Amino acid sequence: MACAAPHASLDMTTPTISQRRYSGVSADERRAQRHERLLQAAYEVFGVHGYRLTTMRLICAQARLADRYFHEHFATVHECFKHVHDRTTMDVSMAVEEAIRSLPPDLLTRARGALQTFFEQIRQDPRRARILIQDASNSGLTAEDRVAQQYAFIVDLLRARFRQKYPALQGYPNIDLIISGCIGMVSHTTMLWIERGFDLPVETLIDHNLYAWTGLDQWLSSANATALQKTA
Repeated sequence: MACAAPHASLDMTTPTISQRRYSGVSADERRAQRHERLLQAAYEVFGVHGYRLTTMRLICAQARLADRYFHEHFATVHECFKHVHDRTTMDVSMAVEEAIRSLPPDLLTRARGALQTFFEQIRQDPRRARILIQDASNSGLTAEDRVAQQYAFIVDLLRARFRQKYPALQGYPNIDLIISGCIGMVSHTTMLWIERGFDLPVETLIDHNLYAWTGLDQWLSSANATALQKTA
């Protein structure tokens, strides 16, 4: 009796874990969905409870995921916080960048627009304020790292504008040091504002930070004029 020939089109390859699909969703897609759920849950938990009181189980309970899925994406709660902080910082910095680029290329006009957007972003969501400002130091994140990683494009915009407006200044004063100081001043002012329950209008905060930019413009303009005279 002849044996039936095997079906020519039969694929005997076993699909990998990442290729298997359940309800039309691949394993990689489900993993990405869990990652997003964990980040959204962590934003809520960190924003409400704070860095020091947040635990893996609180985050997993908020995300409605088993604890094992947390370690699928994060080694520690601290690593999770860094991801949440980075995302939150990027959201705010993108809003600030959009405001800066929409304004005329005048230093003080752009500084005012950037300050207004930043303060409004902080006031709109107490969770954002806590993650971005209050708990950054509690978690051990350094201001230098945060500025370098997340505000680099704002620093680049300011640096380019300074060099355009004050072309005779070569190396002194140190523009990067000046920008870092101005950003630090805004961060400290924001911290006090948050701790006092947003007791002041945004416009008041803008005015009390903008004076530094106004004085800076006057100082650099004078230094630039002096440098031009020496080279004339």
